Parts: sequence; structure tokens; C-alpha cells
Amino acid sequence: MKKTFFLTAAALLTAATGMAQSLEPTEEMMRQWRQTIQKRDISQRHLDSSIPLSQQPAAKRQSPKDMPTGRVWFPGEWEEVQAIVVTPYYEYSPATSQGAGYWLADPLVSGWAAYYQYNMGTSQWEERGMGPYKATMDTRSNMGKVFFYLMDAIQQGGAQAWVRVEKAADSTTVINTLTRLNLRHDNLRFLVGPGNSFWYRDCGPICFYHGEQDSLAMLDFTYYPGRALDDSLPSIIHWQKGIPNYMTDIEWEGGNCLVDGVGMLATSDAVYSANSDRYGQIIWDGQDINTLTYKQVTPLTRAQVQQGFSELIGQRATYIIPAYRYDGGTGHIDLYADMWDENGFVFSVMPDNYSNWTDYRIGSQNIDNLTSYSTVFDRPYYTMGTLPFPSKDNGANFTNQTEYNNQYTRTYSNHTFVNNLIIQPCFSAVGENGMPTAEWDRANIERIKQVYPGYTLYCVDVREFDGSGGAIHCVTKQIPAYNPIRILHKNLHDTFNIGEMTSIPVSALITNRSGIAHAEVMWREVGATEWNTLALTANGNRFSGEMPLIATAVPQHNVEYYISATSNNGKTITKPMTASQGGYYTFTYYADNSAVDSTMFDFQTEPTPMENITFNFGTNWATEDNSTQGIETVENEKHFSQFYPNPASSEANIDIDLTGGQRYSVSIVDATGRTVYNGQLPAVDGRIVYTIHANRLAPGTYHVVFTSKDGHIARRLIVK
Repeated sequence: MKKTFFLTAAALLTAATGMAQSLEPTEEMMRQWRQTIQKRDISQRHLDSSIPLSQQPAAKRQSPKDMPTGRVWFPGEWEEVQAIVVTPYYEYSPATSQGAGYWLADPLVSGWAAYYQYNMGTSQWEERGMGPYKATMDTRSNMGKVFFYLMDAIQQGGAQAWVRVEKAADSTTVINTLTRLNLRHDNLRFLVGPGNSFWYRDCGPICFYHGEQDSLAMLDFTYYPGRALDDSLPSIIHWQKGIPNYMTDIEWEGGNCLVDGVGMLATSDAVYSANSDRYGQIIWDGQDINTLTYKQVTPLTRAQVQQGFSELIGQRATYIIPAYRYDGGTGHIDLYADMWDENGFVFSVMPDNYSNWTDYRIGSQNIDNLTSYSTVFDRPYYTMGTLPFPSKDNGANFTNQTEYNNQYTRTYSNHTFVNNLIIQPCFSAVGENGMPTAEWDRANIERIKQVYPGYTLYCVDVREFDGSGGAIHCVTKQIPAYNPIRILHKNLHDTFNIGEMTSIPVSALITNRSGIAHAEVMWREVGATEWNTLALTANGNRFSGEMPLIATAVPQHNVEYYISATSNNGKTITKPMTASQGGYYTFTYYADNSAVDSTMFDFQTEPTPMENITFNFGTNWATEDNSTQGIETVENEKHFSQFYPNPASSEANIDIDLTGGQRYSVSIVDATGRTVYNGQLPAVDGRIVYTIHANRLAPGTYHVVFTSKDGHIARRLIVK
């Protein structure tokens, strides 16, 4: 691929021919665009770019400011969520016509993008300089519709869809499209700001709780160099939703994160190479595009990477396992493993006819390793289920691992939990009954339902993502619920003998910021219609009780059960969360020691005390995001008018009454939360007209913040 060359805005405008694009894109052209320029993994793109590495040496790490104190929890993805972040699919193109041929743009920073032209001779997209771009929401293509189905599924799961849009007016397009498609649109919230792509799992924040009130905050890792706009997504959420954000220079993607909610992190060794060079994110001065550089960072050794993750997320245990080699390039764990509680894993397992594949062997090794590690209950994680492996469209096997890597990278594991619903990838058209229409695909979905008891599966045909390295999980990001009830439970499963026992102990660690009013176990023999209730006795946050044996002469008993807890502030939740939909824990016991294939079950189920599983945030690796603090107004805000004209293209004015001699500094902050200008208001006593030269700013939305000793005043300015 040809390297980027730079042109000034004036030169670009002069070079524009005014000719309309004469070529309509084909399906194959757009698929290649997604598999190359928009693909999930761009970890090596900086090596092929002519954007230079900054000559400014890596800055020393700032001192942590106001970092969270007290216990820290990184919740599992199966826990309660209030929202899922997603974006519509945008097509970016040069702002002015570039002449014959078909052109697209890949945004670099706000308002500026690398240009690409499709070469009909080579059948490749080739770089052709850079310049201003425009964004058009795709509401019609199969690819574009996928994101609206995701918004619908999020709302069906009882969460808000937080939808990132390029400009505020695009929110109307989103609502109109959902209405046209007969999809839900009553629980939407919008985030306004620029973006590069749609891989929001990878660039989004890793949310966590901290302190006795389970306060919600975000941990913001550095995203792939080259996607600076997407890297700012956590700052946009912080600015517009008020969730505190803590930033770290460690480069990592959210799709390579698997946590058990109790201090265990599993990730792949792709994190080592990502942090081994000096290339950080793209930066510029906010005005002169020729100042584009990659930020220089300090390379991290393997030991430092391990230490960083251990102190930030995996405080109880951090496991860095071998990455797949033929998974689209990411090495992300979300392509083959997940969890639906803290006791075990669900794996995507390749069939034996792929046993000569490199990733078949790596996958088998990873399963063995992960299931040898210990849970917070000091027993090994177990395999809670396995998922089938997808096929080609006709149900046939993949020819070889190279074909799978380059053209498919399909997996059923790449799904997203939304409370009691799973947004599930499938690989054929979805019928009116919500199931895939291909027989082989439908049979696989039926098998998947058995692995996730009680979950509603919302199937989405994701074949448009083929070869790009991901699907549903990769483009959605959970925001955990406020006021969570957390139930940690060493679940009973499998088959075992009870020997001389007269009852079966059951216990859980249950917390909520208001305390727990009561908790109970609901249990019954499989096939029974009525539930039995076992009230659990509290000992601080630890709840326990004895489940009586079933009084029949038959030695074998199949039991299903769930736990219910109600907080002092009136909230009730169950574990499994899907109990109301038929999702229960199940186990079998024999009263006469006759189970030959029984499991040696440890009945010491009393949970670890809270004080032994309380983790502290690693403050040596992160700093507070101060660039996007929420704006608190001061009493004399009425002395500041609004900008006019607004939107502005050349100059924007604001009338200000400085009577009394109050002194103000001025900052201009773009939609990503980055400050692009700092200055001072004139030191006068009286009325002034303050002018901003909007033509020196890239098109977009800005907050102009006036700061005095008493606080802040913010005014919104749109530059067109």
C-alpha cells in the first residue's frame, strides 16, 4: 500500500477537480475496505505510515491525582448493566470531489482524514493524501442495518443504548431509521463526537466500582496508534455523562479482557508486542494538520506489562496466555472464551477435523491452563459449556486456517450480554421467528441456548464482518449499573455422593451499598412445579443455610436452584440473573454413594470474607482525566451571552460583561475533551465582544470554557 503524503488545505482545495465520482462501490469493494482499512486490528499500521514519531521524548509519568481509594471491583460482563455504547456505521469521504474514481476517507483527527482511492487495475484501495472529510450515516446497507439491530437488542435487554453520533442532528436520523425498520427507539441516549470506526469494545472504557458506595468510574487504556478519535471515546463519555475517567499509557484493547468479577484477569500475550515500541497515539496541536505526529512513549518490558495489569485489574490473579495466530490478527480472547459467572468458562472449541491447525493446539492448551487456575473459592475453574464452531455459508468446513483468517474469522463466542439477554452472532439471514434460516446455523444456535440457561438470544446476521476480525462483542461496550447487588456464590454442579450428610450447605457473599435486607435459596427437584424456600442467615455480608435432602426412597435426585437477594434500598436480583426466564443452577446427588462417575465436591461453601477479596487500585499506572471535567457554572454566568453566529465558519463572537474587573482564562475544548487553545480575556472593566477565529479550527463541536477564581462558564460553539 502506498504511503500517505501531506497537502495543505489550500493545496487540496486547489487540486479538487469538481468532477463527481463516476464509480459506484461494489459489495466486494466495500468488503475489502472493511477487511483492510476498517479492520479490527491496526496494531502495525503506524509502521507503514509517513506520520512521524514525535521528537519530544516520552514525558515522565504524572503523579496520580485523586485516584479511587477503598475496594475496587471490575464486574463480570454477565452482571447488571445500565447501558451499552454503540455507534451507527458511518461512511467517511473527502469533503470535496477528488475527480474520477471512487474515494473514501479514514479519519485521523477531528476534521482531517487520509484519502483512499480504489485502483481498478490492482483491485486495491490506495492512499492518496489527506484533507477534510465528511461523514454520512449508512442506514440502508446490510452492514449499516446491523448497528440498528444492535440498538434494538440493547433496549430489549432492559438497558439504554448510548449511541455515538458525529453531530447532534444525526440523532434524528437514528430515531427515524429505527422507526422505519420497526425497531425500538424509546430508550436511547446520544453521545456527540467524532470517531474513526466502530470497534467500541476495544477503544471503550473498562468500567469499575470503587469504595463502600460502589461508585462507578472508568479506566481508559491507550487504543491502537492511528485511531485517536476512537481512543477519546472514554473522554467523550466522561464529558457528556459525568462518569470519572482514569487514563493509562498502557496500550490495550477491551476485546482482550476477560475478568471473573473477583480480581482475576485473563488476556493474551498480544499485550507484550503492543507495548514494546515507542509509538503512542496520534497527536497534533489542534490547528495545523502538518503537526501530526505519533506521541513518543516509553516501551514496557514483559515484566512491566504483567505488573501493570496486576496492579490495575487482575489484583488477585493475572493470566497472560498465548494468543491465537489465525484470528484476524488481534490475538483477542473474546473470539473464543467468555464467562457467565465467576466459577468457570465457556469456550469455542474447534472440531477435530481442524486438529492440524495452529490455533486448534493453542486453544486446547489455553483451555487446559484456564481450567487449572483457582477461583476465589479455591477450586479450579471448570468448563461451563462449549460452543460449536461456525461454517461457511453452505455449511461446509473451512479449507485451511489461512482462508479462515483472511476471509471469515467467524465465532459464536463474540456476543454481548445485556442483563438477561445475549446479542448473538449468527451467519445466515434471520427469519421472522428470530432464528437463523440456514439449517446448520440454526442447529448451532439451539446448542448455544443450552450453554446459557435462561438467556434470551437475539440473533444478528454478522456476515458483513467476515474477515475483519470481530463481530458483535467487538462493537459494543457495557456500562455497569448503578446501585448493583453483587452475589458471589460457589455453585453446586455436576454429580456427587453426599455420604452421611443430612443436608447440603449453600452460601453466598452478597453486597449492596445500602446493605442486604434478606436473601434466600429457591430450590426444587427437576420436574416439580412448586419451589421450596430456604432463608439464608446473615453473618455480615456472608449468607448461608442448609438445603434439606429430598425425602424419597429413590437415591438419585436432580435439583435446580437459584439465589434471590433484596437490598435495604428495595432492589431485588437473582443469581443466575435469568432465573425468571428458567435459568437455574443444576446438580445431581446420590444418597447411597452409588454414583460411580461422581465429582469429589468440596462442601465447604462458606465464602471468603469480604476483607480478603478487597482490592486496591494500582495508582502508579494511571492518572485522572482532568481535560474533560464537568463544567460547574458561577453566579455571574448571566454576564456571558451565547456565540453568534453559531454554527460559525470564519469568526464567532460573544458579548461579555466584565464590569467589576473579574479576570478569566479561556480554553477551547473539542468534542473528544482535548484542549486545542488556551488564552486570557482582556483585563478590562466593562463590556467587550470576544472573537474566536473559527476558520482556524477543524469542523466540529467545541466547548469554550471561561475560568475565574470562582469557577467555570461554558458555551457551546459549532464550527462548520
